[in-house]
Amino acid sequence: MKIAFRSIRAKLFVYFLGFFLIIVSFIGYNLWIDTKESSIEQIDMGLAKINLQILTISGLERDFMENEITNHDFYKLRYSAYLTKRDSIVTKVLQNIDQLAKTSHTTSQGLDKAVATIKNELVKYERNFRQMIQLIKKKGFKDAGLEGQMRRYIHAIEVSDYSKDLTKLLMARRYEKDFIIRKDLEYVQQVDSISKELKKDIGQKVQDETKKNTLFNLLEKYRVTFLELVGIEEKIGFDNRSGLRKELNDSFEVIKGSISRINRMMLIETEYIHANIQRSNWVALVLFLISFILFSSRLIHILSRPVRLLSNSIHEIVSKDFSTQVPFIEIKQKDEVGKLSADFAFMLKRMHDYIGEIKTKSSNLEQKQRLLMDSIRYAEQIQRAILPEKEELQSVFKDFFVMYKPADLVSGDFYWLSFTEHRVFLAVVDCTGHGVPGAFMSMIGNTLLNKIVKENHSQNPAEILEELHIEVKIALHQEKYKNDDGMDVCLCMMEGLNQPNQEVKIVYAGAKRPLWYFNEGELTEIKATKRSIGGQSKYRPFDNHSFTLPPGSKLYLTTDGFNDQHDVNRKKFGKLRLMEMVEQHAHLPMPDQVSHYTQVLKDHMQGNVHQRDDITIVGVQL
Repeated sequence: MKIAFRSIRAKLFVYFLGFFLIIVSFIGYNLWIDTKESSIEQIDMGLAKINLQILTISGLERDFMENEITNHDFYKLRYSAYLTKRDSIVTKVLQNIDQLAKTSHTTSQGLDKAVATIKNELVKYERNFRQMIQLIKKKGFKDAGLEGQMRRYIHAIEVSDYSKDLTKLLMARRYEKDFIIRKDLEYVQQVDSISKELKKDIGQKVQDETKKNTLFNLLEKYRVTFLELVGIEEKIGFDNRSGLRKELNDSFEVIKGSISRINRMMLIETEYIHANIQRSNWVALVLFLISFILFSSRLIHILSRPVRLLSNSIHEIVSKDFSTQVPFIEIKQKDEVGKLSADFAFMLKRMHDYIGEIKTKSSNLEQKQRLLMDSIRYAEQIQRAILPEKEELQSVFKDFFVMYKPADLVSGDFYWLSFTEHRVFLAVVDCTGHGVPGAFMSMIGNTLLNKIVKENHSQNPAEILEELHIEVKIALHQEKYKNDDGMDVCLCMMEGLNQPNQEVKIVYAGAKRPLWYFNEGELTEIKATKRSIGGQSKYRPFDNHSFTLPPGSKLYLTTDGFNDQHDVNRKKFGKLRLMEMVEQHAHLPMPDQVSHYTQVLKDHMQGNVHQRDDITIVGVQL
């Protein structure tokens, strides 16, 4: 037995057995990893399906609120296709949640609590939504429900034959409608006050006690019904911060948060699995190299030329980083060395396959990166295509310059021009963010400005900004998602540019972006309204600023990118410094001004300082 172990066959058997056990362990480990990865994929698919169904439910509820609560047939038939479809999807969601909860990986990873939270919140959400539907049906619309009862009572008073004060009746109806539309409790007090005045008026003018009591009874029923309607509105909630609407919104956020939390846990688990796969691959490679070294060192002393040839061939392959261009010299023998040579050739082929697979994946990643950059560069061309051409500006202004420097390839800034025979509109807009998100916002802003001015023919700058604010909120569904994306705007309307030697009338309105004008050697600033376009900013009316300037005066419209740019010490350039620079060089021709600004910015950013925001300055001479 001892002699047999010293033979080449026995030693190779022992070495290969150890190597085989390592490979089997590696394969078993990878099979176990694949099983875990399959379970995670199953959970991810279930979550994606549930998330899509919940979004569908939200969309059906939105469609119901937009279309059915003002639909007479809904209150008459007590049926809505939106609610029927929604109920069906809710049942499917609950079934999918139960199925997800039964997944073995869900329990083993401690995800059952998060899944239970989703189910409990969905049940709670469904209960509150049902209650809100019942309240909506009870509230009614126009001739249906409480609204119908209330209006029939007040109508009976209106058609009565006593010498009533119609003004007070109309005021009561007006305050009632104002409450229904605006959900402001101040109108409840107004209705109550008008009701008391009407009661006093009836008491003074109606002498017949039976008629008087009938009118009092109608007025009291109107008031009580109105208060009941107010109570229902309070239960439903005036917005997402009160009543059932708040509870629905809170439950929806908890559901989304639970789904997001499970997704994050699955992502972490997936990254961990991928790291283990990579680590095991490296371990397999290292073990292979170690085994090869052991084979060589143990057999080199007992084997002659075949072993040396095998060793030299292996050494050359390894030194060339396992290149497929280096041939492996196999030992054509039927003994242990020949078998070893054949086995190594097999393993080398597997290694080449593995390396080739890695190179293919690396090449695919590089190709995707190139495609992504090509897409962004093409997006840059599309964005620049919406900006006014040089010829358009030349056809309107005596002289001008444009300093347009995106922080990335695409920009969140844009400038806009529209003109007719008598009026010229010029704007510089700073959208939320920069890069690709900012560019999307700039395309939206440019499209909406063209729609408002060129299609809707709005001519008043303050009204244009207000319309733009509304359109942005609608386009981004900000009432639903409560996001603060928007834009800051400097907008000017000019009249009289094509009349030589005549003063030009300027009407300016701004959303957080001021207007500067240079006249008689002095730079003057007109401050903007402290309110952005879009988002959830506090309401302030946009103001028009009208004034006239003589020919030769200069206007400057800017975003905040230049003055917010910091230097190597993180010190910003500053607004006052920018105004001083503009005033100092305003006497120069427009192209010389922008050349100077570019050099000043370059000097400020010395030290490879990254441009932190998009920069836009437009100067025009009247």
